[in-house]
Amino acid sequence: MDTDVIVIGAGVTGLCAATQLLQQRGADSVLCLEASEHPGGTTGSDRVDGFVLDWGGNGFLDREPRTLEWIDSLGLSDGLVRANTAAAKRFIYRHGRLHEIKGPPAFFFSSLLSWKARLRLCFEPFIPAKRERSPESIHGFASRRIGAEAARIMVGAMVLGVYGGDAEKLSMEHCFPRMTAMERDYGGLMKALLAINMKRRASPMGPPGVLTSFEGGTGTLVEKAAALLGDRIRYNSAAKVVTKTESGYTVSLADGRQLKSRAVIVALPSHGAAKITAGLDLSLSQALDEIPYAGLAVVSLCFPREAVGHDLDGFGFLVPRGEGVRTLGCLWTSTLFPSQAPEDSVLLRVMIGGATDPEALGLSDEQLVALALEELTPLLDIKGEATLTRVMRHEQGIPQYTLGHEERLSAIEAGEEVFPGLAFAGNAYRGIGLNDCVLSADRALGLITDYLA
Repeated sequence: MDTDVIVIGAGVTGLCAATQLLQQRGADSVLCLEASEHPGGTTGSDRVDGFVLDWGGNGFLDREPRTLEWIDSLGLSDGLVRANTAAAKRFIYRHGRLHEIKGPPAFFFSSLLSWKARLRLCFEPFIPAKRERSPESIHGFASRRIGAEAARIMVGAMVLGVYGGDAEKLSMEHCFPRMTAMERDYGGLMKALLAINMKRRASPMGPPGVLTSFEGGTGTLVEKAAALLGDRIRYNSAAKVVTKTESGYTVSLADGRQLKSRAVIVALPSHGAAKITAGLDLSLSQALDEIPYAGLAVVSLCFPREAVGHDLDGFGFLVPRGEGVRTLGCLWTSTLFPSQAPEDSVLLRVMIGGATDPEALGLSDEQLVALALEELTPLLDIKGEATLTRVMRHEQGIPQYTLGHEERLSAIEAGEEVFPGLAFAGNAYRGIGLNDCVLSADRALGLITDYLA
């Protein structure tokens, strides 16, 4: 037996599970396998000329205690940086300009929506709750509660910004479970907000909690976790097949090596998990393989401050489909985290692609940069040249919880029951954010710990 637990994948979820195993059971009890030559998956940070260029997500919301506990266990709590209060201001692009999202009563005087759509919103408290539990898309839920126009403009833009996804195909229950619970428990969204007296520190468009990162970007977390594991991570070690044995599991690697353990945590993207478990159970592998992904390109643009005329006082903006531009949204990173850009500089992060524009990933880096500059220049009054550009591509970047996700989850959980000591973790199942990755690691650790005991 080579170790107690093999963790396959050194993304955020795999690193979280592996570091906790190391701290709880000792270094000899865990081995983490990573196919690439670096940890983190889509999470990492480049530091160039004073700019911090995150590869993927640029932080997490500080509302999840388990994430903060993990960060503290790594000795990183003192390095946390919370977003500038300007993050409370969020914008949506419509009709060729940016509209700030405001709460009532100012919202009802905003030109973001037509007067008919604003009037329709007023009737939300009187819309009866959906009683039966049949699957419903995000667009279906939002249209039913707040009207078709608000659903397309406000909710559609948010879905693209979070999931890079199509609101008409994604499952409301699995993408935004808190909102479905609000309707179920209180009868409506406004009723729920009033009943629980939600004190939000973000805009009406933003979720509760404060966006939080590190001085050196989200890559700091990955780097610290990988350093703690040391030689318990084996890079360039792609798992090819997982096989059940009498004493546990055998993981066969692409280079022909075989490693034996009592338990295995598979912390790969679901399509990768499907390939290595195909020999174990066909229905399990099929359920994993049926979870689709959306590709995304992240374009970082750096400017001298005088080259951008807009005040950039806010989080950034999102773009609903049908507005004539391909950009999904733009984060004003140097406003959110001033330490991640040199003084008197601007750092913008532009998202392009997603489920509604998969062809965008076929553009060259130069074309993606040109597209971002063309669409941002009139909006942000850009007058000078970018001093630094960087394109990060994530061909299968964001899992999509489409309708039918419940059945896929049930099949995966059934596989875990059939094969005790095998657990699946990652952002493909119950949430795509960093907090969700930590909770997914905890869930897998719970299954594995019970089995080992």
